[in-house]
Amino acid sequence: MHSEPLFDVGLLTALKLYLATDNFNLEDQARAVGELILIAWAIHIVDWGFGRGAFGWAFGVRPRQVTGLFGIALAPFLHGVRSKDGEPDNSHIVGNTLAFAVLGLFIAVQGLRLFYVVSIVSALVGGLGTWLFGRENTYHVGASGVIYGYTGFLLVYGFISRNILALVLGITTFILYGRYIVGILPTRPGISWEGHLFGFIGGVFAAYLISYVRLSYW
Repeated sequence: MHSEPLFDVGLLTALKLYLATDNFNLEDQARAVGELILIAWAIHIVDWGFGRGAFGWAFGVRPRQVTGLFGIALAPFLHGVRSKDGEPDNSHIVGNTLAFAVLGLFIAVQGLRLFYVVSIVSALVGGLGTWLFGRENTYHVGASGVIYGYTGFLLVYGFISRNILALVLGITTFILYGRYIVGILPTRPGISWEGHLFGFIGGVFAAYLISYVRLSYW
């Protein structure tokens, strides 16, 4: 008697069915990306006006601390609100907004549900990897882990999906953002290279997972 592993029968089948009825409406895709950006900005404004930057420490990823696990879901929506000298500083979220909008839309035009899957996988792998292996006594916030996940996904998916649009978008991503891949290395103090690294890994994993489900599975 032949039997399939539970993971194959359950999760992969569910993912295949979920992606099979994807939404390719450009207006819906742009709205989804925009709504996530608006949520991040709304939280940022509240943190800047009332929290004074406390949201990051309270709700960010804090490696190997139980309460830091909440940051896996919350950290992508949180950004630093003050510079090292304590002055108000929006550069963190401003820098992430443009990259998230561009790369998020690059993925969303290939399917809205695909966009959600890549976003969730990138956030989960990036956040969990940072929680497990991040530096002691630090907290990690920002959408850059997910952005690096988008980058990893786009660079790989075009070559393994046999899809012309995905390939063109992957090449465009490399031209626009390829120079930032060095951010997965510990080259600058105060930067969550762990989030970048594991987010990137999450995006690559999502690319192979989705390609397997769409092309090879049943």
